[in-house]
Amino acid sequence: MIKSGTSLYSPRTVVLAGGVRSGHTVVDMLCGHMGHIAIPAAELAGNDGNVYAVDVRSTALDSLKGRLQIGHRGNIELVRGDIERLGGVPLDGDIADAVMLIDTLSLTQNRLEVVKEAVRLLKSGGVLTVVDWHPYGDTALGPTSQMRLSEQEARSTCMVNDLKYQGKFDLGPTHYGFTLSKLVV
Repeated sequence: MIKSGTSLYSPRTVVLAGGVRSGHTVVDMLCGHMGHIAIPAAELAGNDGNVYAVDVRSTALDSLKGRLQIGHRGNIELVRGDIERLGGVPLDGDIADAVMLIDTLSLTQNRLEVVKEAVRLLKSGGVLTVVDWHPYGDTALGPTSQMRLSEQEARSTCMVNDLKYQGKFDLGPTHYGFTLSKLVV
């Protein structure tokens, strides 16, 4: 069983590392049941911003919808989409100032397609934030060791996609994080 995202690292730290600020459009790919990233992203994006919380699982979106109804104001839109297929997220391309791939690459089969879809959604100059599980450590939390990829493997997957590495940020012993920007065209 995966512990709550807020007990492993600070979601606000992740969103800040992704450069989210007032008026931004953010896509949280594979948002999950709790919206750990979507909610702080919406707070930082403010009333002039938009957050698209994307998941392929209806149950995750239904759960997040319920959570939002009991205590969150509006700028989060729930979107059902297949992040493992180019064009699988039913949003226009080049719309996002920031795309969040949080604990996503280790949980998907078609990692390169996931990154391609993230890049499709990013505006020129937009920021892709990647957070995932360290390949070592306690596998009682998170995915199995066979599913995890190292930070270097994750960076290599991202770098083949018109992205420029910006840098990494510290999330503690269970996760690594880094940001990339979409090349300006």
